[in-house]
Amino acid sequence: MFTFDAGRITTTPVALAEVASEHPDRPFILADDGALSYREAAQLSADVAAGLTALGLAPGERIGILLPNGLRWSAALLGAHAAGLCVVPLNTWYRRDELAGVARRAQLRTIVTQSEIFGLPTSALVDDLGVDDYLGPVWWPAEERLPSALSRTNGPVDAIAALLASPAQPDSDALVLFTSGSSAAPKAVRLTQRGLTGNAHAIGKRQGVRAGDRFWFASPLFFVFGCANALPNALTHGATLCVQERFEPSSALEFIERHRCTVYYGVAPVTRALAACADLARRDISSLRTGTANATPEDLRIAIEVLGVTEVCNAYGMTEGYGHTAMTAHTDPREVRMSAQGTVLPTQELRITDAGAPVPAGVPGDIQIRGTVTPGYLDGPDDVFAADGWFPTGDIGVIDTDGRLHYVGRKDEMMKVRGINISPLEVESLLVQHDLVDEAYVFGLPTGDGDQRVGCVLVSTTAPHQNEQLAEDVSVWMRERAAAYKVPSSIRVVTARDLPLTPTGKVSKRLLKEQTQALLQEA
Repeated sequence: MFTFDAGRITTTPVALAEVASEHPDRPFILADDGALSYREAAQLSADVAAGLTALGLAPGERIGILLPNGLRWSAALLGAHAAGLCVVPLNTWYRRDELAGVARRAQLRTIVTQSEIFGLPTSALVDDLGVDDYLGPVWWPAEERLPSALSRTNGPVDAIAALLASPAQPDSDALVLFTSGSSAAPKAVRLTQRGLTGNAHAIGKRQGVRAGDRFWFASPLFFVFGCANALPNALTHGATLCVQERFEPSSALEFIERHRCTVYYGVAPVTRALAACADLARRDISSLRTGTANATPEDLRIAIEVLGVTEVCNAYGMTEGYGHTAMTAHTDPREVRMSAQGTVLPTQELRITDAGAPVPAGVPGDIQIRGTVTPGYLDGPDDVFAADGWFPTGDIGVIDTDGRLHYVGRKDEMMKVRGINISPLEVESLLVQHDLVDEAYVFGLPTGDGDQRVGCVLVSTTAPHQNEQLAEDVSVWMRERAAAYKVPSSIRVVTARDLPLTPTGKVSKRLLKEQTQALLQEA
């Protein structure tokens, strides 16, 4: 039986070799573009590594992956790691200028891609990016086992030996993830091999992942939730990653039922969409047991009660901390999992500070983390750590007397209404309990006298054409449940496709706030 040893398994090539040796026929990837056992994944990754090396790529150099979720995405990542390369997962929503900017900042040597992604041709995106020593794209069509550019003719590669001999080192950069908040330009976050394998395994321990588990994943793999969490979590536990190319509620329910998935990876909008899908009543997804659905208490309740993921966990984290830093345990009472983000993982440290000094339990303050944290950004800023080595997250939180973290919100998003500090998350958590509200985004609007009032944008799939009535109903509903200063004075209702996004795919509260202010000025 495969057992993870954090002292020995410090890179993804070694992890893959170990599981492939112990459980060669166990499924590793079940995807829309094919399936791989651990033996097949090891062989394909070794072949990809040999092909990339033959192209002239040297350990430590960076390549991009611009592919839909699936077998090829995963094999490209693990093959690049086996060659000692660093992977830059590329957002499939990027347009030409965005992708070229990332390619130049990361100095990509090549990009593994296909001719068309979700109906859009990619050739104009990946040719001639203005990067020194750029080799051009490596085309990997879905019907090819191995890209023709990586095919070799000098005999088969001994997969296990090649993986164990990989030049990847524990402190080598495994990933560079371009991520941003609601207003900042994307930051190039470096994540190491040791951090990737160790933290992902710790996440799975909190989830109660066990032999034979099957992970369901339909969010983009290019985000930290996929490439630094779900994929290495499955790998370091010798589990199976069941990955869909893209999320659609009805097909997701069928996929979960067909593959008997046991580990749920769903963000709040996904949880809501599955719960609202008419097909839920006729699909058997009772195989789901644990996973992560970190969001509001209401979203956790829906995952537990409606979707039946009875052991689902809550978590706090950020890309710089490999996705998750604190987590509830799957064995915690459901009330704990719904209301707290859990205790810090054994791979990291977490403290709450005020002006850099730790504060007692129960006192809110700045969240700082240490341990398995990014070694820094690819191209600055360089002063990301405090003088004593702690990383300031920019978040506000409270640690209770049981050592559990309660996330309050982003420091730069806190509102002050009538002189009282309010967390947008507090108001959002209440708004999404309304039967017709699927998503809520809350922000402070200036009043002109130095104070603020509460503004919000709501997403509703149940009442998409009753915007004014829903806004009025929500306002009345909120006044019955919250202090007057917390009730939004401006409520807009939009569809999910109307939400403005940052270059990394996050909803931009800054743009929502600016749009709301502009509409109020026009009125």
